[in-house]
Amino acid sequence: MMKVQVAAVQFQPELNRVSFNLNAMADWVDQIKAQHFRTELIVFPELSTTGYECGQKFFDLAEPVNGAAVSFMQRVAAKYRVHLIFGFAERDPKMRQRLYNSSVLIDDDGQVVGVYRKVHLFDTEQRYFTPGNAYPVFKTKIGTLGMMICYDTFYPEAARALALKQADLITVSTNWERPRVHDWELCVRARALDNIVPIVAANRIGLDNRLEFFGHSKIIDPLGNVLADLDHERAGYIQAEIDYQQTRGLRNGYYSIFQDAHPETYSEAWSVQRATN
Repeated sequence: MMKVQVAAVQFQPELNRVSFNLNAMADWVDQIKAQHFRTELIVFPELSTTGYECGQKFFDLAEPVNGAAVSFMQRVAAKYRVHLIFGFAERDPKMRQRLYNSSVLIDDDGQVVGVYRKVHLFDTEQRYFTPGNAYPVFKTKIGTLGMMICYDTFYPEAARALALKQADLITVSTNWERPRVHDWELCVRARALDNIVPIVAANRIGLDNRLEFFGHSKIIDPLGNVLADLDHERAGYIQAEIDYQQTRGLRNGYYSIFQDAHPETYSEAWSVQRATN
């Protein structure tokens, strides 16, 4: 697998309306596959099934991976023969009051390949969610995929961990809010260049209770160049082809960042941080 057709959706999930949002997501899949039938991966934003500012209602809305929301999207993935990634509020299967801000990867057979639990929880998320503790990658027929969620993108270490685990592609599902457009633009492109890895980044739009989200979803090549973007604040999607051979050629040429790295020196930075706190 050298080339893959990918898409990112930006839309406005309705707050607390899971069924409505799932049907909206299914409609986007239908539209994308009708217009770009070769699309192999579609990425949706963070917390697509619930909206962001749910507060205490997260405890009512959250579902385990084998719950109704993911099962619905499994059927959509199988029907349209496409891989899907989307954010949802995940309930721990053993400790019902433990929640995670998660992204799930479903393959084009409708099978759950894996789940990533957001490590870096932002602001009020820390009231409702438990942080994840790992950066898994998932082998699929369209390559090895790694997922990040929103605030993770601020941390170079998260993307680097995925790249070192041989991720061919990193996806970002996010709810990045106004007015921090510059932060988003810089972070997501930098993480691609940091690691010489393509990124598919889906940000939502619209107003929840207090926060307003601006979209600007992007598909980015391994040098941080924008292959496709939605630099506006209305619903839509972007689609592009990613060539994994480009990554390998760049890393084996001028951009030999992994061959030239000195990881034995990098722990010093965090040792200093711990010592000064």
